[in-house]
Amino acid sequence: MKFVGKIVAFVALFAIATLAQVESKPEVPEQMKDSSGTVMKMDFTIPLAGINDPGMLFSHFSNKPLLIFYFSPKCPHCQANFPQVQSLIKEYESKGLNGLAISIGGGIKKNDVRLFIDQFNASMPIFQDVNAKFGPRYGTGYVPVIFLVNKDGTFYRFSDSSKKNFNQLKELLDKMFP
Repeated sequence: MKFVGKIVAFVALFAIATLAQVESKPEVPEQMKDSSGTVMKMDFTIPLAGINDPGMLFSHFSNKPLLIFYFSPKCPHCQANFPQVQSLIKEYESKGLNGLAISIGGGIKKNDVRLFIDQFNASMPIFQDVNAKFGPRYGTGYVPVIFLVNKDGTFYRFSDSSKKNFNQLKELLDKMFP
């Protein structure tokens, strides 16, 4: 019986040590792939309405490193995470990162997005997916979603704003901008 107890204790210690190693090293997510396994690229021809600059086009951001915050101005999680995302963009802006936010369309009015911009002192370009082309193609059905787009258009999608995902995002940004 003592031998079995020692084995159980050894297995428990091994499991704890393994978990500690896994938790301390964040995994790097894979680039987004379509259902056939092909790496996806962001389509910068999707028609989005510029809110704080109606003349700005989404295509202006192609071939540039880009962080996109996909959100709803009425979503409490989006409201809670926007300042952190905006701060992250500002941190890497001088190194070449561009940032923008895209509001969902649907029942959201442009005035709702403008109120969000004012309430959160948004300094990045804000677009709205008024024709519901971006969300169905790249979204998860939930908001917020963060996309990190490489110069070549390939991208990573972070479907939740957990601390783990922010750490992974920061790790990717550190690799993109050493």
